[in-house]
Amino acid sequence: MDLRSNQKEKLKYPKSIYLIVFIEFCERFSTYGLRSALVLYLTTILKFNGDDSTIIYHSFIFLANIMPLPGAILADSYLGKFKTIICSSTAYALGGAVLTGASMADIFSLDFQKIVAVFGLFIISIGTGGIKPCVFAFGGDQFQLPQQKKQLLHYTTVFLFIVSVGALISTFLTPELRHSVHCLGRDTCFPLAFGVPALLMFTAIVVFVSGKSIYVNKKPERNIIAKTFGCIFYAIRTKMTTSVPCQTHWLDNAKGAYTETEVSETRTSLNVISVFVAYPVFWSLFAQQSSRWTLQAMLMNGRVDFLGWTIKPDQMQILTPLLGLTLLVLFDVVFYPLLAMVGVQKPLQKLTFAGALAVIAFVFTALLQFKIFGNTTEIPSGQGRLNIYNGLDCNVSVRSRSLHLQDNIIGPLEMINASRPVLSRDDVVDISLGFETECLLSVPDNYEFDTTVTITEGVEISYHLFRINPNTIKLNRIDTHDSLVKEKFGNPKLRILIDHTFDFDDNITLVSADQNSFTSYPLSSFRGMNYNVVKVGKYNVFFNGKILTTSIIDILPATFYTITLQRNGDKMVKLQSI
Repeated sequence: MDLRSNQKEKLKYPKSIYLIVFIEFCERFSTYGLRSALVLYLTTILKFNGDDSTIIYHSFIFLANIMPLPGAILADSYLGKFKTIICSSTAYALGGAVLTGASMADIFSLDFQKIVAVFGLFIISIGTGGIKPCVFAFGGDQFQLPQQKKQLLHYTTVFLFIVSVGALISTFLTPELRHSVHCLGRDTCFPLAFGVPALLMFTAIVVFVSGKSIYVNKKPERNIIAKTFGCIFYAIRTKMTTSVPCQTHWLDNAKGAYTETEVSETRTSLNVISVFVAYPVFWSLFAQQSSRWTLQAMLMNGRVDFLGWTIKPDQMQILTPLLGLTLLVLFDVVFYPLLAMVGVQKPLQKLTFAGALAVIAFVFTALLQFKIFGNTTEIPSGQGRLNIYNGLDCNVSVRSRSLHLQDNIIGPLEMINASRPVLSRDDVVDISLGFETECLLSVPDNYEFDTTVTITEGVEISYHLFRINPNTIKLNRIDTHDSLVKEKFGNPKLRILIDHTFDFDDNITLVSADQNSFTSYPLSSFRGMNYNVVKVGKYNVFFNGKILTTSIIDILPATFYTITLQRNGDKMVKLQSI
């Protein structure tokens, strides 16, 4: 009876599993939280452009996925899984603390912040290398096989469930912490977004170490990975140096130095690798959810009207763990039977089907990007285009036989455009501008101003009509021509046209209408009246702390905007035109 009681006691579900699952939850929470906010941090705070941010992000992901190889060697041959997890988790937490510190280091130069942030990411990638290959395997060591085979299968399901739960909570909460909390004078709080995962990792280490006495801690035995690579390289070297070729398989050249079992296991491993050769391609595309897809999401408003909620650019990744949890439950019950009905039953068929879905997803992404960008502004061959912006607070008529304009009216702070065939590289065209009495008090009614404009083949040229003093007007050409090349990442472009009543040093600011955003652009940043890249959003125009008009400027992605400002006494007028 005592023997049976002891056997029953040994086969209880290991309590240590709860601690192991907890550290996995913390690591997944930290990883997904960091990945969701990283590209936004690199672009908005450290001022990397989209390409550099993508390179840094994917370099970090590459290191984080390659480091498990030396991590597994370290655990199997030297430290064991328990010590490897402790050391790696500590490195991960310290890396998170360094990254958090970099996001708070405003007193230092931007270059210094960049160096510290990249160093923190490097430490985190090293820490990931020891956690990924060890935590799940360490949990498996807690079971006695084959007696606890069912419990081991239950642990596998729970482990996958916890991975998805940690990712789900993190991808929802981290963007909320970043966006909804303001700190360090910014409309975001990356120190909180990075600090909470780092603190959670330190907590996980304490909890994990507290269970040291109840773990089944197997000693490191042999380096399977090193043995496998050694067998491969030895077989290749023998095949290249020996004059007697092997009659069966090239790996058999390693026999003698390696046992029959080791050669057979290596051959099996290579067969498995050939099946998963496309995996790196899939995961490299999968990781773009946190890089290019996040940059794309920054160009959209994210408003979910039926929920009354705005999804953040870095929050769209919540769909991955959410669907992971859903499909984990429904695969065996719903999806696998449905796939079997259309002949998709074998594992390789299921992988192929999943790959096809990934291709479709990226096609949709490309179509969405095209929709955001819209059509490229093109001027037909042999033609030129002209824009005239009326910077006055009165109507102006335009007449030009060459442009087929006959007393066309340009309203106050509005614009008119015209196109015509160009006979030479630059055509000089005569135009006549007519003014109302209130435009210029010192001129008679129906006064006309005769001048010329230039139209160049293949480009768009803009002119600004404005006062240089109360009774003198000028038609000024804006730059050589308008640059209508859309910004690579789809950001909108804006320019501001002013007259003599304003100066670029005046206290005029475009301020985001979003109460959770501190984004603003002073008039001085538009000096030269050229197009500048701005963020997507809605803006008010402030002059000396007061809103210039009640209308809100809605800035959409991949679009060119011109704002014309003019002041008549205490009256201020503003117009936004595309």
